[in-house]
Amino acid sequence: MTREHAVVTGGSSGIGLAVVRRLMKRGLAVTVLDMQPPPDDGPQAFQVDVTREPDVRAALAEAARTAGTPTRLVTCHGIRGEFKPALELNLDAYRRVLDVHLVGTLVTARSLVAGLLADDATNGGSIVTISSTTAYGGWANQADYGVAKAAVEQLTQNLAIEWAPLGVRVNAVAPGHTLTPMVQEMVDQGYDLSATEARMPLGRLCTPDEMAAAIEFLLLDATFSTGVRMPVDGGWTAVGK
Repeated sequence: MTREHAVVTGGSSGIGLAVVRRLMKRGLAVTVLDMQPPPDDGPQAFQVDVTREPDVRAALAEAARTAGTPTRLVTCHGIRGEFKPALELNLDAYRRVLDVHLVGTLVTARSLVAGLLADDATNGGSIVTISSTTAYGGWANQADYGVAKAAVEQLTQNLAIEWAPLGVRVNAVAPGHTLTPMVQEMVDQGYDLSATEARMPLGRLCTPDEMAAAIEFLLLDATFSTGVRMPVDGGWTAVGK
């Protein structure tokens, strides 16, 4: 019997890599789309800019030839915002943040579903997008990243409604503070996490594997959930701003 096939964008590091490892342990074939190669030998990988739809579709078509039509997708790709006041944001950098997070999510999601439709295999498809707790409420210095993630959540709900008749579920996970390589880079540059940890009810940052566990649940196990926007944040949003 052919193994189920999942695609993970941004699967070469951080949360994406943790997702890849969990899905492979579940027995799925996994394809990674990323600008960098994954450190593990198991998944097939394609160096792809997720905002370039022809390249994404070509990669998925090639992946399907070796592992069957992908039916699952996790969109873990992303880049940092500038973390500057809105008056100081560079507009070219701003557009790139929106392009990668929002347009890249749409491109990869609809490329997957187009492949399912072409193969007449939509029933049982599942997509998990990656939002952020910065999508909830207003945040200083987040007029790029936070806005892009809020847009990803809106897109997720729209796609969930459109694709439910096809049997495709679309949900979002909103990570809170997670000790990914991107966050570690911020710490190395002087970002102090002590106040963040003190404010969180669970008192610590999430690990990439803990975040991947929530993503795995929505992707594979929550078969009656679609349009969900689930914070995984150690209680951060529960205590409010």
